[in-house]
Amino acid sequence: MNESRKRLTEKANTVEYLLANKKGQLPDSHQVKVAILGSGYTGVAVAVSLLFKRIASELVLIDVNESLARAEAQDISHAGAFLGNPSIYGTKDYSEARDAAVCVIAAGAKQRPEQTQEDMLRKNLDIFKTLVPNVCKFAPNSVLVIVSSPVDILSYVAMKLSGFPPNRVIGLGTFLDSCRFRYLISQKLGIAPSSVQAMIIGENGTTSVPVWSAVSVMGMKLKDINKEIGTKFDPEGWNKLHNKVVSSTDDLIRKKGYCSWGIGLCVGEIVDAIIRNTCVCLTVSTFLKGCKHGLEKDIFMSLPCIIGRNGVQSLIRYQYTEEEQELTTKSCKSIYELQKTIIDKLE
Repeated sequence: MNESRKRLTEKANTVEYLLANKKGQLPDSHQVKVAILGSGYTGVAVAVSLLFKRIASELVLIDVNESLARAEAQDISHAGAFLGNPSIYGTKDYSEARDAAVCVIAAGAKQRPEQTQEDMLRKNLDIFKTLVPNVCKFAPNSVLVIVSSPVDILSYVAMKLSGFPPNRVIGLGTFLDSCRFRYLISQKLGIAPSSVQAMIIGENGTTSVPVWSAVSVMGMKLKDINKEIGTKFDPEGWNKLHNKVVSSTDDLIRKKGYCSWGIGLCVGEIVDAIIRNTCVCLTVSTFLKGCKHGLEKDIFMSLPCIIGRNGVQSLIRYQYTEEEQELTTKSCKSIYELQKTIIDKLE
């Protein structure tokens, strides 16, 4: 070792020696922080989906079980070199959500097969009463993405408790239902799901509405080929696909105990659209003031929405058939009947 290197190593620590002329760092205005509330299977699936997309430079898992949140963050961080080297950490401290661009709320009671929405709402409402005001206090400019069930009612609850403008509260809604619908149609046709255009709107539940008039492949509407598609008179039995969509979550819970990866990937698409302002159209649950689909009540329900940096930026005015409009009205009523049972608890 020569004399100059010997003098340097005597004076400097490892960092100072390795990184020559290290300068004071300026604040990074391009950092993107995402907070995920809930570190269960769903929260972790959301985290992994976001990290693989490399849209968050900082990701925080917040859970009342701080040990679990830290362990999940640590587990993912060990391979952070393959995820764009993000900062990942777990905590129970809501203040760690400070300055988050998006807050994903995936906290709540574990869902059981065939569990009623009333039961889920009763268990998750109290969680939201604590969680939402606390996280919004530290991330007042964020967009909330609601995953917990029942998602339409809890999206309404989150809007009321946060005081956020309606466009900055988005429910997962029927986005995953629409993806499942496209997948099942593609399987029946023998083509790729990405080649199918299809959507399900309304309630995230048994009264959801498959929009058969919109199902198409490269612009060719299937209803132009089979006039009875999706109806009880359809000789090809396409209506069975919607039944499979509705039962998918319960089926997965019975088989593996939970449903997470489809949710995580769909939430990843929503957050990606917000962060990168892609203005993509997704069927998410959004606030409707005096619902235009036959029920003059304020509710959250799923419609095709344009998603960007401000959350829901606009709605698509699709020309639904008379039957689809009637089914959507029934779906609205189903949402409101459950919602009105908790309105007095939000005062």
